[in-house]
Amino acid sequence: MHARDVSVPEPGHRSPYRPLISAALGTAAGPTPPSLSSILLTDSYSEGPRKVVTVNGEVDYETAPVMSAVLRSALRDSAEGVDVDLSAVRFWDCSALNALLSFRREALAHGKTVTVRSPSRTVRRVLGLTGTARLFRPSAMPSPRP
Repeated sequence: MHARDVSVPEPGHRSPYRPLISAALGTAAGPTPPSLSSILLTDSYSEGPRKVVTVNGEVDYETAPVMSAVLRSALRDSAEGVDVDLSAVRFWDCSALNALLSFRREALAHGKTVTVRSPSRTVRRVLGLTGTARLFRPSAMPSPRP
């Protein structure tokens, strides 16, 4: 069973850190529809006792809540925890990092683990600069309690 969620920012809102690309689309004056780059796609599937959530797109203050909701749902449906595939993430800001860190705390509180699979270059840079990459490696996970 697959779950898919799509997040589109509210009209007129965009991250101040993301480049404005609507001018390149040749749109008329007025509100511009969200571009494909501002859409967050998620998908989840079971892999043994774990759930895998793939994230594709840009994760910022507009889309991080959607990612969090998908991750929490996957956590409820998993026996051991969640693997997050971030290989297709093109933008990752502090809101995204905070959402992932909060999710990790929630998972650990339920005796489950969170790992990051194949982080994109963007995600790897943020995790590296903040010293949080080690928190999401399989070897950093606490061993199961008897």
